[in-house]
Amino acid sequence: MSASDKDYLEGGRREAALASDLAYVRSLAEEGRDAPLVGGVFYFIWGGLMSAASLFAFLILTGVAPIGGVPVLAPWAVAGLIGWAASMFMGMRLGAKPGAFTMGNRTARAVWLAVGLFMTVFWLGLMIVHDDFTEFGVPSHFLFYLMFPVAFGVYGVAFYATATAARLNWLKGFALLSWGFAVAALFLMTSNYQFLLGAAGCFFCAALPGLILMRQEPKDII
Repeated sequence: MSASDKDYLEGGRREAALASDLAYVRSLAEEGRDAPLVGGVFYFIWGGLMSAASLFAFLILTGVAPIGGVPVLAPWAVAGLIGWAASMFMGMRLGAKPGAFTMGNRTARAVWLAVGLFMTVFWLGLMIVHDDFTEFGVPSHFLFYLMFPVAFGVYGVAFYATATAARLNWLKGFALLSWGFAVAALFLMTSNYQFLLGAAGCFFCAALPGLILMRQEPKDII
């Protein structure tokens, strides 16, 4: 076999190897693009905590349960502290899950972190300014009734962005559901039953999709 023939065969082998490598990289990219979301536990934690806090607040305000003397803000403060502590703990473990650093998962983490930070800051802001408008006839705690309309509104935006980035169109249904709860909460401004609505909304718009995502997560690192 001549030297030119050997060079030709060697070049063919290199081209075949390169094509195989490119096919492998393409398959990895396709798998990464379609990797499932791995942050369902955060939805479940926050949805469950906020649902329980809202139900507890409803019981305090209506006197249904014998828990008199407990400040209505107490369940929210406790839920917030537990939620952030649990989120930081679970966040340290999230990176070990398959697909955790795909675009869909990075987008979901970023947008829901922004939601959590905004709602926390918004709640703290209401704690400061809630009685600043009484001279205009606004009851001192009226502004707190904006929490659920605003919260479910940003939930819907976050779900829509997550659904688009992760290519999970079924999450857009939860975006629409969240916006429905946001509008419904406006009709219950000043009513204690807004807290009951909020408890249902937090469960169906956060805890439930979180549970669904957790069931779809890969169990092992391949």
